[in-house]
Amino acid sequence: MTSGINSGIVSEQDGAPIDTPPRAPTPVHQFGTLAVHAGAHIDPTTGAVIAPISLSTTFVQVGVGKPMGQYEYTRSANPNRDNFEEALAALEHARYALAFSSGSAATAVILQSLAAGSHVISVSDVYGGTHRYFTKVAAAHGVHVTFSPSIEIDIAELIRPNDTKLIWIESPSNPTLGLVDIRKVASIAHQHGIMVVVDNTFLSPYIQNPLDHGADIVMHSVTKYINGHSVSR
Repeated sequence: MTSGINSGIVSEQDGAPIDTPPRAPTPVHQFGTLAVHAGAHIDPTTGAVIAPISLSTTFVQVGVGKPMGQYEYTRSANPNRDNFEEALAALEHARYALAFSSGSAATAVILQSLAAGSHVISVSDVYGGTHRYFTKVAAAHGVHVTFSPSIEIDIAELIRPNDTKLIWIESPSNPTLGLVDIRKVASIAHQHGIMVVVDNTFLSPYIQNPLDHGADIVMHSVTKYINGHSVSR
């Protein structure tokens, strides 16, 4: 984006005018444009450019099981959560995103999608909370995790045919900042039908988009880098 909003005029790429109202953001937009506009739909009633905070927990139904709009109960879906998820999906070049109460909750959902007897390969210097989940909770559910300090080199030997279901990567890792060649690991994993998860918390989508390098799932603890690293004011 070459210039900002000035007296209602917005320009991109050598001053060429853009549509008014602005088009829905797509990955062709630069990061700053996506960060500001992705998920921020113009309110059709008021014309507001910033979505209002939705305080309602329930939504009107015109009949039993027939909600007036797309929402019925805030636990299953909420306008603000949808806005947030759409923004993160755009920033990560993803088809969709799901928001959870914490990064640990996201980790739990991913691991609990695996059946008992599944095998996971993870970088050894994974975030402490994730390591505890792998070794205590996942293990109790019958999911076994093998840790590797050099996953790009070891992955082929560590894969257990028919059992290995997931590769878990942090790059950079927390807190040792270890790096992993995501594309190399994903290429080998996909030859065996194994999914690759990348925890992108430390770099954020501003610097790295793991899906573009072959990852199948990318996750964040958004209260860290994206939110100013655990600072909320």
